[in-house]
Amino acid sequence: MEISFKFWVIIISSIFAGIFYRLGGKQGYNTKIRDLGIPTIFISLILWFNPKSFNVGSLWAYFLSFGLLFGSLSTYWRLDEKKWGYWAHSLGISFAVLPIAFITGHYLGFGIRCVVLTGLITLISEYISKDWLEEFLRGFLIIITLPLLLI
Repeated sequence: MEISFKFWVIIISSIFAGIFYRLGGKQGYNTKIRDLGIPTIFISLILWFNPKSFNVGSLWAYFLSFGLLFGSLSTYWRLDEKKWGYWAHSLGISFAVLPIAFITGHYLGFGIRCVVLTGLITLISEYISKDWLEEFLRGFLIIITLPLLLI
C-alpha cells in the first residue's frame, strides 16, 4: 500500500475524529457521536494498518481498548479542571490503547504516543480558549498520533 494513501487516510480520519469530538461536546448533539465514533475510527485504523496483529486470541485487546477509549472519552475528570483535569483526561485517552500495545509489542511507540498525546491535549486544553477549536483538536490528535503507536 502506498505511503501517501495511508497518509491521506490518517489525515481524513483525524478530521472526522475532530468533528466527532466537537459534536459530542456541543449542545444539542448526543455525546455518543464522540464516545463511540472515535474508538470505532481508531480500532478500524489499527486493524487496517496492522492486520497481522489480529487473531481470535487478540480479540480481547481490541474490545478492551475500545471500551477503555469509550470510557476515557465519556468521563470528565473532576479534578481541578484548569490544571489537572485536562492532564488526567488526556492520560486516560493515551493509556486506553495499552492492551493493543501489549498484543503488538509496540511498547516504545505506546510510550512515545502517551507522552506526545497527553502533552499536546493538555497544552491545547489549557491555552486555547475557543471551545470548538479545542475540542476539534483533541479528537484530531487522538487519530493523528496513531502511527506513533506502531513504532
